[in-house]
Amino acid sequence: MQYTVKLIELSPLIEEKAVLEINGQRVVAFINSCPFEINQREQYLVEMELTIFDDLVISKIDSDEKGIEQIGDSFSYFIRGTLNIDTGNIDAGILFEVDSEFLFDYGYLHNQNVQIRVDRLSVDFIG
Repeated sequence: MQYTVKLIELSPLIEEKAVLEINGQRVVAFINSCPFEINQREQYLVEMELTIFDDLVISKIDSDEKGIEQIGDSFSYFIRGTLNIDTGNIDAGILFEVDSEFLFDYGYLHNQNVQIRVDRLSVDFIG
């Protein structure tokens, strides 16, 4: 999905690491592609996708708390929100698109509060 983000910080150690602000939330993202020079404190249009290296595991949670939680100092996140099977997304305060092939076995969780673990939030700077 596409988002307008504010670039907060670029890592001096990891070339692909960026801290972004999206809808008032800060996230550490992995830069897949950036065909132009970017500057801190400026806004950009990015396309963000959830990167999952192994199998997607979606678990139902009892809380209605939405949000994203970075796991340690890694690119990995727990994403908590409402799963919409019809549109293929999870609303965690930020709307994340989930590849429909991953959702095939989770129809019973439609409109339920869930948690998923992703290995990273990957971004392509497009404008």
